[in-house]
Parts: sequence; C-alpha cells; structure tokens
Amino acid sequence: MDKEADTINEITDYIRRFNKKMILYKLILQAKSEYDKYDYEAGRKSLIEAYLIDKQNPVVLRGLGCIKQYEGKFNSAVRYFSQALKYSKNKEIEYSLLGTAYYLQEKLDEAVKYFNLAIDCNENYDKAYEGRNQAMLERHLKIVDLQENLSKRF
Repeated sequence: MDKEADTINEITDYIRRFNKKMILYKLILQAKSEYDKYDYEAGRKSLIEAYLIDKQNPVVLRGLGCIKQYEGKFNSAVRYFSQALKYSKNKEIEYSLLGTAYYLQEKLDEAVKYFNLAIDCNENYDKAYEGRNQAMLERHLKIVDLQENLSKRF
C-alpha cells in the first residue's frame, strides 16, 4: 500500500512540475509576442508572472532586464542580466546584454570588456563581435574628438 501511495505521489509531483513548466513556457512566449508588438507593459506583466513561477529562469531574467533597459533603468537592467548570468547555459547572451547596457550608458571600456567575455564563451557569436566593434569605434571617435579639441586650444 505504501508503495502505491509513493508512486501516486511521484506521478502527482511530476504532473505539477510539468504543468508549472507549461505555464512558464506560455508566459515567456506571451511576453515575447507582447515585446515584439512594442507592448512593453503587457510584456513586463507576463514576465513578472513567469518570474513568480521560476526566479532562476535566465530567459525571464533577460526579458525583465530588457524591459528595464528600454525604460532607461540601466542599473536595474544590469542587475537582471547579472542574475541571469548565474543560471544561464548560454552566457554569451548575458555578457552581450551587459555589454549593450554599458554601451548605451557610454561606458565603452566596460562594454568592450563584456563583449570580449561573450566572445570568450562563444567565438561564433556574431552579436558580440558587432557590439564590441561598435563600442571600440565609439571609443576611438571620442579620442579623436578629444584630440581635435585639444589641438584647437593650443
């Protein structure tokens, strides 16, 4: 009798976990659809609902970070991306998102650092190369502008 009860409990637990994953998956797809439609508030709500189900899901954390970045709340975005990095199997994505967050704040050295970390994780991740190259170009242009301004003064 105890063995049958244990089996029933195991099956029940499995069904609960499966149901939870399906709801999480649905919420992530819904948030992506809303984000693609530029309905960031609805996307944020779906992601928060998903976060309440799984606080360690890197896709959910990335999404919340992207919403914060869109809102111009870069420190919050960096926190979400850093948290996602802890749980992610594809760390090049989080490193690139961190690089982008720093790039948008014009912290170009930090941006290059994170894009390089993404490349170290996956040397075939083109987005990291594109981001790094853009940050390096911006940094170079700032140096050129500074040099021109200094030469005009003297």
